[in-house]
Parts: sequence; C-alpha cells; structure tokens
Amino acid sequence: MKVLRGYGIYLFSLSLLWAFWLQLSAGPKAQPQEIKDTPWFISKESSIPFSKYTILDTRSSIHRWKDKVPGSKVITWEELSRTDAPHKGELLELKLVRKKINDLGIKTNDNILVLGDGASGWGEEGRIVWSLRETGFSQAYWLEGGFDTYQKEILKKTDTKPKDNQELTTETSKRNSNQTYLIQKEEIVKGLPLKKYQILDTREPREYSGATPYGETRGGHIPGAKSLFYQELFDAKGNIKSKEEVDLYLKRLGIQKEKPVVAYCTGGIRSAFVVGILRTYGYNAYNYAGSMWEWSYDPKLPLEIGN
Repeated sequence: MKVLRGYGIYLFSLSLLWAFWLQLSAGPKAQPQEIKDTPWFISKESSIPFSKYTILDTRSSIHRWKDKVPGSKVITWEELSRTDAPHKGELLELKLVRKKINDLGIKTNDNILVLGDGASGWGEEGRIVWSLRETGFSQAYWLEGGFDTYQKEILKKTDTKPKDNQELTTETSKRNSNQTYLIQKEEIVKGLPLKKYQILDTREPREYSGATPYGETRGGHIPGAKSLFYQELFDAKGNIKSKEEVDLYLKRLGIQKEKPVVAYCTGGIRSAFVVGILRTYGYNAYNYAGSMWEWSYDPKLPLEIGN
C-alpha cells in the first residue's frame, strides 16, 4: 500500500508540473537560444544592389513632396492600421493589408526596401516592415539612416528602377511567412502574474512616468515594464547601434535573450521599430500594436505611475 501511495503522489506531482508547464508555454514561445531571423534593416554597405528592390516611401507628405524618390510606391502606417477606439493603432485584418500592398503593384515575394525619416522620424519604417512581415511579405527591409542614406549613398551607386525581384535568391531573404511578431493584450494580461514576458516601454521617459501627450486615456506604464526610449538605439550619427552595443544596453536593463520580449509605445509604431532591431540581433521580440491607446482605454487594466 505504501508503494502504491508513493506512486500516486509521484503521478500527482507530475500532473501538477505538466499543468504548470502548459500555462507557461501558452502564447508566443521563448527560444532556448538566440533566434535565427533575417535582418529587418539593411545598411548602405549591403552587397545586394538596391536596384533589385521595390522602394516603398513611408516618409511624411512634406518630405515626400520636397524630395521625391523616382519609381517609388507611397504608403503610410496609418493606411494599414485601425482608427476606431479602443483599437486605434492595431493592424487591419491581414487580408486587407495584403490587398492594400497588392494594389500598389507589390507581390508577396517581392523584395521591398522601405524608406523612412531615420532618426528624425518616429520609426515609421520599422512599423511598415513589421506590418509587411506580419502579413507574409517576408522580404521587406528598411534602409538604415532613411532617406538621408538613400540620397547620399544609394543614388551614387545605382538607378532606382526596380528590376525582376526573382533575381534576389540569398539565404537571408528566406523565412517562414507564417511567423508572427504580434502579441495581443490578452496574452500580456495572462503573463503579468507569472512575469512571463520582459516588457519594454519604448516611449519617451516622460510618457513612461505618466505624461499623456499623444492621446492616451490614462497615464503610466504597464506594471514591470522597463523604459527603453527607442531613440536610445541610435548612435550620434543617427545610425542604429551595433549588436554589441544594443546587447550591452539591454543587459544593463536586465533583459535576457532566453525570455520573450514585448515592446509597446503609444500606438505600436516606435515599438515595431524596436522589435525589428531586436529580432535582427537575435531576441525573441513581439510588438504590442494596440499599445497604450488600447491598454489605457480599459480602466480595469493596471498601470504604474512614476519611474
């Protein structure tokens, strides 16, 4: 009887461990080691001719009018996003996003180079690349340094006329188009008690501390979130910091590569930019597109005030 009782206790313990593991493994999964993802941005030193890409100009209308990019397609992150409260900032239905991109004459397997305003912008180019990759356009990249890099470096080397995208067959352009880089509010709420996610607030420090300059219903930050203003990832010249520099910065914040990272901002723009950098550098990162517009709208969701 003692043997049977001991065996029963053993089985009961195993069942508890299994239930706990199922709870931990729900939602986006952490990788046991550095993830392998294609780069989300490319530099002026890219070995692939820039004429191989379809150029997607996501800069502000003023900048597009002032400095036109011949042969480029034009779209803004707002065109691919919801505008209704409390879902403002969330990505449209995937089929609608695909249609909007297809209507520009861009196919799923095209090589897309996204131009933004670089360090002087809000990370719109990162948001567009995130939106494209989330909807199956896996060969989308933004140009580091934005239009300035394009103007100073690219125009010297090549014409801007897109060529047959089938010519680009490098291994870095191939990935699983079913991969998701999105996380929903419900998953974050479930993960908070278990500290399942490492949460990064990519807004300005004043927003993290409680200011609401961009239309949030309430001020503060998600409990446990660490402040990482997205422009901290730029160097003095406006280029994205190296992997070593970003790794060191995140390590000082207590961020580990073995645990999934969730980034948010006001409406998922700056955070999408950060997710693209972190993914490029081997982190298992996800964008909370609804961000503070959605989170602060629900009075039942917790917020912390101050540093």
